[in-house]
Amino acid sequence: MSKAWHDISPQEVEKRLAEQKEDMILIDVRNPDEFSAGHIAQAQLLPLSILPIRLHEIRNDKQVVFICRSGGRSAQACEYASNLGYEHVFNMTGGMLNWQGEIAHK
Repeated sequence: MSKAWHDISPQEVEKRLAEQKEDMILIDVRNPDEFSAGHIAQAQLLPLSILPIRLHEIRNDKQVVFICRSGGRSAQACEYASNLGYEHVFNMTGGMLNWQGEIAHK
């Protein structure tokens, strides 16, 4: 059985953000302290621990890219969202450890 979500590389996310062609929502599922230490500027913080009670806030008609430190928690978020009917869900492979673009600090 294949997974209902897709992998996307950090380089592809950076390219799409630079081109501003894609209507993507970036959701960082790390903890607040990890997010504050450095994140993608366009990303919204939504820790994995509270995703089940706040997933409804994320639009289902957009491409949703989940991000974490290394790709494990974001894969869990992808699985959860796709099981609830989200169709355009992506896991940023390798997470922030593989991100080469600009880093915002809070």
